[in-house]
Amino acid sequence: MRGLVVLIAGLVAVSAALAEVTSSGHAWKVDPEFEKDKDARRAISGAACVSGTPHCLAVNDEKKYAQFFEIDGRRLRPGRLIRLLPDEINGVEMKEIDAEGVHYATPATAGAPGFYYVTGSHGLTRKAGTYSPSAFFLFRFPVDPATGQPSYPFNDDTVAPQIQRTSLLRDTLRKQAEISLHVERQLNQCGVTVERLTVLGTNLLLGLRAPSVDGNAFVLRIALTDLFKDSAPQATTKALALGPGIGVRDLAAVSNGVLILGGRSLDSDPAAEGPPGCATQTMKPRPAVWFWSGRDADAPKALGALPGVDAAMKAESLLLLEETTSHYRVLVLFDGAESGGPMEFIIGK
Repeated sequence: MRGLVVLIAGLVAVSAALAEVTSSGHAWKVDPEFEKDKDARRAISGAACVSGTPHCLAVNDEKKYAQFFEIDGRRLRPGRLIRLLPDEINGVEMKEIDAEGVHYATPATAGAPGFYYVTGSHGLTRKAGTYSPSAFFLFRFPVDPATGQPSYPFNDDTVAPQIQRTSLLRDTLRKQAEISLHVERQLNQCGVTVERLTVLGTNLLLGLRAPSVDGNAFVLRIALTDLFKDSAPQATTKALALGPGIGVRDLAAVSNGVLILGGRSLDSDPAAEGPPGCATQTMKPRPAVWFWSGRDADAPKALGALPGVDAAMKAESLLLLEETTSHYRVLVLFDGAESGGPMEFIIGK
């Protein structure tokens, strides 16, 4: 009964706000195509831009590189590649990063560089359910805030020494009591999957696609100063009531908080051997958007579902194009669509 009450409440909240989210009616194109092959182009999993500029970065969950791009009117213009992960580390083969999120952090002081943060899924492989070390990294690298690109040499063959990486978030996730039963399980067993990240104030927020527990999705908060050290950073975990079967698919920083793109937590029906309650999570919710202040005391506010987008469409990235006193203008990219299949929406505040 409790789950039914939560479900009804969630559906009412989203339905009541549907009129606040509209399609802009404008078509977007990507020209030239994203690199390097069809697998990568159909796996665009995140995008972020240097604040106030058209300079951006896209990541995919199939390769070891990211790709810079420009926003030119309603055209995405992909550019140079930047290699993030080598083929081997300490004798261990590195496969794809399984990159799921990217965020640009503004310079802390005038004259300092900005930083792009990129995260892997920190989850087991989807089919085999095995541990792949290449998916358990968080990356950070500096860029010129004026150009949005590194001022040092970079390419798609070698990893520039300025690119930092850490695998210590694996230990941080294990220590979170709220999700400990779900750490390093397969996705269809409601296993932890880091899907998005953003910087809010002096903290990094990590949004989890899974698990969804009792109608709650989860966000981890970590102090930026604790990252890229020799020990695992401390974190706090916040449960966000988005509704049954809904996980965080993206986070986008806005004034006074963040926008949350929520969608189906699991790709397929859950396995019976998952944690308690996992096997009942068969909901297939439509992608929708919430606003959250970022304060632990506040609940997220439902803004509405994305019109013209059904539950089968994997809305993966929410890119803020403009914010006014009345609305947000955003670009949504989709996993499985060629070059992300960008769609523009207007979201009322």
